[in-house]
Amino acid sequence: MNRPKFAAVGVLAGCLLLEACNGTQPPAGNAGASGGSQATNVAPAAPEFNACSLFTVNDAEQIMGAPMKVAPGSRAAKVCMYEEVTARPNSMGPGRISLTVNKRGSTEEESRGWATLKEVRHLEAGQKNTSALSSIGDEAWWTGHVEKGKIGVAGIIARKGNSDFTLDSMVIEYVGSPDAMKTIATRIAGQLN
Repeated sequence: MNRPKFAAVGVLAGCLLLEACNGTQPPAGNAGASGGSQATNVAPAAPEFNACSLFTVNDAEQIMGAPMKVAPGSRAAKVCMYEEVTARPNSMGPGRISLTVNKRGSTEEESRGWATLKEVRHLEAGQKNTSALSSIGDEAWWTGHVEKGKIGVAGIIARKGNSDFTLDSMVIEYVGSPDAMKTIATRIAGQLN
């Protein structure tokens, strides 16, 4: 594996790990508190959001142009990842595509999370291979390079209401459809608050 490809894969994996770990943690309950006189007004926890409810294997296949399956391994429910059933010849492994959704409790919380995400992913005009997208959520960005109408390592990062999401293609070869990725990202944004 040559060094630029290895570096690109490493940077992308680091960004995905940071994003997956960047979610908000629920406040600590009063477990272990002694005495019955201390009352707390803690609302019951909402069930964890499942990103695969917004991003199906069919969506992944439309983007990647190959049969896909759920990627093995455990991860938070806010991350939905698919990989190619069979790696392409001469590839470094199966191509992967993932959706990570952050649903925040308030606009203020989302504003802080979005600011951090924009800083980590360098989402601003003038950055190489980065451009603003219109008509996807409240704000959206494209990162990656299109070659001969196909994408390799690329992503759409978008905000809608109190939520944000990243739709990331992780394959070095240029095989994915940028148009399918944008269409699916538009649909996902329409389903978020």
